[in-house]
Amino acid sequence: MASQNKTHGGNIKAAVEEYGLAKEQVIDFSANINFLGPPAVTEEIIKDNLQEIINYPQPDAKELATQLAVTSKVKPEQVIVGNGAVEIIYLITKVLAPQLALVLAPTFSEYEAALESVDSQIELFKLQRSQGFSLEVQKLLDRLESRAYELLFLCNPNNPTGELVTKEELLQVLAVAEEQNTFVVVDEAFLDFIEAEEEYSLISETEARENLLVLRSLTKFFAIPGLRVGYAVSNSSLIEKLEFSKDPWNVNLFAQEVAKQVIKEEEYINKTKQAVQREKEFLYSALKDFASLQPYPPTVNYILIDISATDYTSTELKDELAQQGILIRDCSTYHLLGSDFVRVAVKSREDNRRLLEELELLL
Repeated sequence: MASQNKTHGGNIKAAVEEYGLAKEQVIDFSANINFLGPPAVTEEIIKDNLQEIINYPQPDAKELATQLAVTSKVKPEQVIVGNGAVEIIYLITKVLAPQLALVLAPTFSEYEAALESVDSQIELFKLQRSQGFSLEVQKLLDRLESRAYELLFLCNPNNPTGELVTKEELLQVLAVAEEQNTFVVVDEAFLDFIEAEEEYSLISETEARENLLVLRSLTKFFAIPGLRVGYAVSNSSLIEKLEFSKDPWNVNLFAQEVAKQVIKEEEYINKTKQAVQREKEFLYSALKDFASLQPYPPTVNYILIDISATDYTSTELKDELAQQGILIRDCSTYHLLGSDFVRVAVKSREDNRRLLEELELLL
């Protein structure tokens, strides 16, 4: 089957060239990155480690993995660090090499791309627009029991819909998956934006289960996508296999050193959660006031918007806003969304107001 187009947000350089913009004019709502920017300590850490670039970084990022194990309340041998979470998506797919896999639609495109890279047969579990793209768990359980799937990818909260699945529901999925010998990858890349993330996370389940790997990202929350840092938590036996199969020195020196420090920045972490919550509520409320827009209730730092009642396709609206220096995510490359949906990141009050003003002019 043909996969969805691998287009992502956040390509400012391409937008600057395509629309003839100055880089400082651009406000990027297309990538879901913390609008507060990286913690203040980031620049200092990079400067302090400049002289270290003559040396190789730790090949397995063991110091960082150990610190992440402490914050995740797991054993160090349960953690692997990647060049972004995407590297681990490809790595787990390569190691498991499933013949048949199940992926939700719409969701993050790299699951499918990774599966295609190992010639897996992919089936889609289609989320229903009439149900607000929420995951109907019983239907998923029935589907898992219907065929011998070897791998299931779940994104929680789902990107781009923002739909959040409860821990109780995920445990039901894990139980059935275990009976069916289905391995489950749960991508929690955006879960750290949620106040009570431990109420949804499956990290505490990883040690006792042989069919679970949980993905996390540091790049979104700490606003360091250019450094590329993600990690996964699973049982120690699988982590050992993944370590054996990955490239050495996959996480660069600056990424390791910055990540070790920023995860300790409690004040920044709390400030981020509060700021995102405040601006998310403001932006969602304002978007609801547009008669022709139907924003989906956000759970984290992005909002999916149904624009089918406007005079624009998603590509047209993206182009119109881009000409004003505002980048949004055209969702036409996602399965089932077509030209009816766009996604916007939650940003600062000033930037959010600017987006709303431009939408007011267009709509």
